[in-house]
Amino acid sequence: MKITHLLLIAIATISLLVSGCVSTDSTLTGEQIAEKMGNQQDSVHDLSCTISISGSTGATGADETVVMEYAYKKPGMTRMEYMAPSEIAGQVMVSNGTYAWVYNPLDNSVKTMPIPEQEQTDKSMIAQFVDELTTAYTLEQSESDTVAGHGCYKLTATPQGMSMPMSMEIWVDKETWMPLKIETHRDGECLMEVEYQNLTINTNISDDTFKFEAPEGATIESMDSMADATPTLMTLEDAQETVTFEIKEPAYLPQGYEMSEIMAAPASMSEKSVAIVYTNNTTDDAMSQQLTAVQLAESAYNESVEQPAPPGETETVTVRGQSCNMTMIAGPFGETRVLQWHDSERYYILAGSLDQVELIKIAESI
Repeated sequence: MKITHLLLIAIATISLLVSGCVSTDSTLTGEQIAEKMGNQQDSVHDLSCTISISGSTGATGADETVVMEYAYKKPGMTRMEYMAPSEIAGQVMVSNGTYAWVYNPLDNSVKTMPIPEQEQTDKSMIAQFVDELTTAYTLEQSESDTVAGHGCYKLTATPQGMSMPMSMEIWVDKETWMPLKIETHRDGECLMEVEYQNLTINTNISDDTFKFEAPEGATIESMDSMADATPTLMTLEDAQETVTFEIKEPAYLPQGYEMSEIMAAPASMSEKSVAIVYTNNTTDDAMSQQLTAVQLAESAYNESVEQPAPPGETETVTVRGQSCNMTMIAGPFGETRVLQWHDSERYYILAGSLDQVELIKIAESI
């Protein structure tokens, strides 16, 4: 989803870097600094670094630190291995640009999957971040600062036209034009900090780094069938023809909310699901619309299949007299609530940043 893409770019993707011109001109504007960052991308053929992400990133919203070793090489090869916290340490994701392998040491399992063509890119994470930075944010340079002994320009990035009080502070190395640290702020509070440590560039990383060999005894699950699982945009009538259950819509939505898109995608090997997205059209700001969107997923109910619960703090709430699970997931852009229930014909997942009362009100109107 778009939100997921934005979150990946905003949290875990601003790493890489660039080597190039050195400047000590303190009169550079934020836009000029971002332009210099972008102009250096062609010179980065490979890089490696340690990424440390601190803040309310865990399932419970409590502060913790996620540490991963990251490597990149053109065209689009990546390797990422988690080092901390202990619950995910040892997990590995490797991609050669068109195919990916994900290893979980907890059950010694490997999932293999093709990367959809529209998701393939030869751009580094930083290149994608800089693209987003220069098109969707207003940039201002503040005072100079240092990070790990490196002289840095400090930028404040504010989403253009966004009504939510969000911003990022970015420390850019004056010599390499790479971000060394990023902080995400909301209402003046630092929600998350990302640091790029021990970064090296253009060291001719071996292609073998991006090859994956399954550990001895590992179970391997192919996800090749998911190659065509990308949700397809369609009309409500078209979506209805793809599923065996009657698609239900809420009779109640908060003021300004309207259906923006409906998608159909496989929910299993034998069933399909639909996902309906409702956005607040009282604002023209695309990012604000994405962050405040309400998503409703429906699939055929099967009492023999246990639905997975999302990670987070879960409580029991009542919808039309039925006990349901409400899970709160804390993230860098606020809280997302996920409500799960069924009506013996359909299984529902309703998610959004609305408060609990509004989310339940929507659910009860379906």
